[in-house]
Amino acid sequence: MLSCSSDNNYWASPEFLSFALHTMTCISLPLHILGFYCILYQTPNQMSSVKILLLNLHVCSFTLDVLITFFAVPYAIFPAMAGYGLGIIDSPGVFLYLIVTVITATSTSVVLIFENRFFVLFAEDSWWKHVRKYVLTFSYIMVPIYFLPAQVYIPEQEKARKVVWESLECQPKLPAHRELFVLSTDFIVPAYSIIIAEGVPAIQLNILFGLNFYYLIWAKPDSNLSQNTIKLQRKLAFALFIQSYAMVLLFSVPINVVVFVIKTWYHSQYPFMGQYQH
Repeated sequence: MLSCSSDNNYWASPEFLSFALHTMTCISLPLHILGFYCILYQTPNQMSSVKILLLNLHVCSFTLDVLITFFAVPYAIFPAMAGYGLGIIDSPGVFLYLIVTVITATSTSVVLIFENRFFVLFAEDSWWKHVRKYVLTFSYIMVPIYFLPAQVYIPEQEKARKVVWESLECQPKLPAHRELFVLSTDFIVPAYSIIIAEGVPAIQLNILFGLNFYYLIWAKPDSNLSQNTIKLQRKLAFALFIQSYAMVLLFSVPINVVVFVIKTWYHSQYPFMGQYQH
C-alpha cells in the first residue's frame, strides 16, 4: 500500500523544474551560439565534407534544448503516462511528439557523421556507395514515424484523466491554467515505439563506429591516405565517439529510467526521498 508523505519536496516540484530548465536555457544559449560560430567559421578545410553534418547535429541539439527548457518544460506525473507543460506554449501532446522526434533526429545525425567518415575514407569504391543513399534516406524518413503509433492511439482525454486520477493514490495539484495530458493508459504502444526509436539508431551507430575503429586502428591503411591523415582521422573519430556516446547516455539513461518507472508502477517524482513513499 502506498501513502503520501505530507511533505512535498521542493526538488520534485514544478517550481524547481521551471527554475532549473530556464536557468539551463540562459547557460546553454551562449554555448550554442559559440558552437554555431565554430562549425561555420572555424572548421578546417580538411573537414569540409563533414561540416554540414556537424551543423545538422548542432541544429538538432539546439532545437531539442530550446523545446525542453523553454517552449515545453514538460512535467511528468509518474508512474502514469501523463503530465503537463510549464513552458510558454501549452500544447504538451504536440511538444512530446516533437521532443521524441528531435531526439531520434539527433541520434540519426550522429549516425550520418560516422557513415560519412567511413564512406569518405574507406568505402568510396565499395558496394556501399550503391546503397548508402537509400539506407540514409530510409533512416531519416523513419525519424518522424517512430513515435507516430503512440500519437495515433492517444486516448480521449476526459476519460483518460479519470483513469489516471483513480490510479494514483498521491494526486498532485495542477497549475490552474494547465490541463493534464494523458499520452496513454496502456503501456505497450508507447513502450515499443520508444524501444524501436532508441534501438535502430543505436544499432546503426555501433556498427558504423566499429567499422571506423577497425579500419583506423587494425586494417592495413589505404595507400591514398598519408600517416598524418590517418592520425587526424583517428583523433576525429575518438572525439566524435566521446561526444556521441555522452549524448547517447544523456538520452538513453533518463528514457530507460522512465520506462522502468512506468513498467514497475514505481511512485516517485523525486528519485530517493520524494513525495511518494512505499
